Amino acid sequence: MGDERDHPMSEIRKFSLVYDAREDRIAWDAEDQDGATTRLWLTQRMCRALVGAILPLLQSATAPALEPLRQSAVQSWEQAAAVAGLGKVPGVRLRPGAVVGLVHAARMRRGAQGLSLTFDFTPAGSRTVTLSLTAVRQMLTVLCRLYGTAGWPADLWPPWIADPDAASGADALN
Repeated sequence: MGDERDHPMSEIRKFSLVYDAREDRIAWDAEDQDGATTRLWLTQRMCRALVGAILPLLQSATAPALEPLRQSAVQSWEQAAAVAGLGKVPGVRLRPGAVVGLVHAARMRRGAQGLSLTFDFTPAGSRTVTLSLTAVRQMLTVLCRLYGTAGWPADLWPPWIADPDAASGADALN
């Protein structure tokens, strides 16, 4: 098959996240423009690091100067708007010959309209996906749900993702 670096994947056009209880990991299944698929395994530790790095970027991108209660309400509204678009596209179905690897490092780069995530995985490959801020919020919502399914600690999730209705503070903001 050759070295993955010699055959980089084209731009990712869609992805799905699935929890695998047997592996106790999250599978990030991706499909590129040519239909090639990849399954990247994310451990709980990798997910925690990824979420811990993404949350401050979202908070600074959306009304960073607001007081905490208003910041939480704005984040909840932004999150609810993003979640409204979830589930409209079928998930990725892995094809025969899909590349599979365990992610050992992730890098982020903030752009004007979103975030690029590059996942380095074993054996010696990498994949990059560029997400709009809406897609980042959708991904975080799905990850939060999968955390619950897995029974992983939920201490890293802010209320505006874990329970956006409660966090909106609609009663407090007249």
